Amino acid sequence: MEKRRPASRDNSNDNWLYYPVSDAAKPDDLKHFQKHWVRGEPVVVRGILGKMSGLSWEQRTMWSQIHSDDRASDIVNVKAIDCLSGCEVEIPNTDFFKGYYKGRSYGNGWPEMLKLKDWPTSNQFEDLLPNHAEMYTTSLPFQPYTNPNFGSLNIATFLPNDVHKVDLGPKSYIAYGISQELERGDSFTKLHRDMTDAVNVLMHTAKVPAYLRQESAIADLKLKHMAQDKNELCSDEIDRDGYAKHNTSAEHMECQEGDLWDIFRREDVPKLNEYLTNHSKEFRHIHCSQVRKVYNAMHDETFYLTEHHKRKLKLEFGVEPWTIVQKLGEAVFIPAGCPHQVRNL
Repeated sequence: MEKRRPASRDNSNDNWLYYPVSDAAKPDDLKHFQKHWVRGEPVVVRGILGKMSGLSWEQRTMWSQIHSDDRASDIVNVKAIDCLSGCEVEIPNTDFFKGYYKGRSYGNGWPEMLKLKDWPTSNQFEDLLPNHAEMYTTSLPFQPYTNPNFGSLNIATFLPNDVHKVDLGPKSYIAYGISQELERGDSFTKLHRDMTDAVNVLMHTAKVPAYLRQESAIADLKLKHMAQDKNELCSDEIDRDGYAKHNTSAEHMECQEGDLWDIFRREDVPKLNEYLTNHSKEFRHIHCSQVRKVYNAMHDETFYLTEHHKRKLKLEFGVEPWTIVQKLGEAVFIPAGCPHQVRNL
């Protein structure tokens, strides 16, 4: 058994998380998983791809298989989310996947982050990629919980057929990423809570080459963004030291591939709500506009806490998430009701 420490909360006994290895030759340690799960703690399982040998999760291969299906052969464009504007854009599928491997940028050198959410959708996934869907579902660890059809501890399997069920997947999420935190236009999923437990597996990564010219453009534009923030927030609301430190991003995330997860405890929701409400104007949403109104901070999906804001949150309220860098082939289990956010590195 291996544990890791993704949080350093004072006077807390839940800073360490369970990190087992998935081994096809051994049964899952279900009792140990339940010990952590009943306490509302995330669990990270390593080595999932070892159970899926012989099946490629390379994006080009999967797209080729989808496109060979008569039902999808005419799909020329895909509708992606532009992470800077937060708006949907239509782009040729060949251009999207070229950017996945080589990167894209705007005219000013700022990285263009695009993502395909729930594509193919869960009902299409099983039709267009039946082998991938079956192997993914049957290879997940802790099958009594995770199998959507036969899981003996999965409540969804006991619901009558005429009852509307939550979409249990599988579904795909394909996104660009960059290890440096941009602060604007990052490739991320904003803070939210799910009504069900969830598991997310990182099936593929691609290393995009970095260019010195782009790194220089990012540094220059970050200074302009900071000046704009100061002006809009009347300067006294900006922590200059915090921003100066934050511009370097989280050093331990640099040059890493994967996903950066921040998962908050359920009991920290009231304080997290208060922090986001108090500092809402420091966050940006559609078209990089300030967040002017907070309806429900946990469900609006308008907030992403940068390293800067995570430091302030801990300083002001003593709240710190479990911060996990998900690597290739790792499954992250998120308990229902735990607010979480993800940034693609």
